[in-house]
Amino acid sequence: MIARLQSLMQSSFLRAVAVLSGGQAVAILVPILVAPILGRLYVPADYGALAAYMAPAAILAMLASLQFQHAIIAERTDHNAALVGWICIIGSLTISGLSALAVALLWNSVLMQTATGAWFILLPVTLAGTGLVTAGQFQANRHRYYRWIAALQIIVMVTTVTLSILLGVLGWGANGLLTSYFLSQLIQILGFGCLLVWGKTALPHPSLRRLRMLIRRHWKFPAFTLPSEFLGQMNMQLPVLALTAVGADATLGAFTRARQLVSMPFTVMGHSVGQVFRREGSELYRRTGSCRRLMLKTAGGMFSICLVPCVIFLIFAPWLAVFYLGPDWREAGELSRILAPMLLMRATSSPVSNVYFFTENQLLNLFLLIVFTVVMGAAFLAIFMLGGSAHLMIYTFSAVYFGFYVVQFLIGLMIAGPLK
Repeated sequence: MIARLQSLMQSSFLRAVAVLSGGQAVAILVPILVAPILGRLYVPADYGALAAYMAPAAILAMLASLQFQHAIIAERTDHNAALVGWICIIGSLTISGLSALAVALLWNSVLMQTATGAWFILLPVTLAGTGLVTAGQFQANRHRYYRWIAALQIIVMVTTVTLSILLGVLGWGANGLLTSYFLSQLIQILGFGCLLVWGKTALPHPSLRRLRMLIRRHWKFPAFTLPSEFLGQMNMQLPVLALTAVGADATLGAFTRARQLVSMPFTVMGHSVGQVFRREGSELYRRTGSCRRLMLKTAGGMFSICLVPCVIFLIFAPWLAVFYLGPDWREAGELSRILAPMLLMRATSSPVSNVYFFTENQLLNLFLLIVFTVVMGAAFLAIFMLGGSAHLMIYTFSAVYFGFYVVQFLIGLMIAGPLK
């Protein structure tokens, strides 16, 4: 038993996870610790205004790099992988320009009619920065710069939370949250931008011929992965868009805060494990033709770790919300209880879902998302037609996505290769 434990601790996979999850744990612990302060400085409607901007921004961000970032991991040579970074940046600048045109067209007729409308003038900047951040992050992952990623996570979170508290004390309300959000984006752009300028991760001089060759080689990512990621993000933001449409600002804020806080225990390792699994799993699959054993160990470990917080939220969430965030936030606790089982399955399935990408089963992943998008859309349409409540929308969202993650994981096991 001791020998096995020593073997695990010496594993490069676990060391990488430890570095990334350690940085993310600190980055997540900070907002948890200050949540009682933020809960008394901001009301649910303030977080609803933040969500009203973040939802469309997150959906459009899926288009920014055209999902070519996955080719940075898939490429066999570091030089070609770095060139793919240019494709991500060019794609994001193109999407940013189109978004600037859309903002200009909708400025008076739509955007200025909403509480956060003026902030949408920064949407093109958000999308332009997304490509650079994505390219830098995947380059760092390829070269195992896990300490850099972890340190940047901590800096972003500490700075953002500090500014949120300061602006909350000054009474900025929703504008304080939005200002802090944009600051976090700026820090990430500067941090990952440095990687693309210096060192082994620096982008080489682009060659138009080579870029065209790489686009032809990795055409499956924009053809199949892009629609998959877009539909996945659309589904995740569907409750936000629906609650915004019906004017349920307080419930929207409670839902946003609940999802943000409840997902923290589930994502403290999930994102880090996913990054490392993407790197190690793809290498193992290329070498042996199978990564099923690693996939089972990774998913099983995530389920075991996240089961305890799931049970705690199911039993105590409403009381914890009132005690920790303040009396205005009981609804957030009730919504946390609804979301907990879905987030448990998300933590189990999502980190290993990269198996669809490096086994070149993007079309299968797209098919699954189309099926569940149709199911989700039909369910929400029925709720609207029958005059269902906002809480029923969230119950439906949680149930449908729970089923999706179960199916996604089971089919992922099938394509991961035989058990070796």
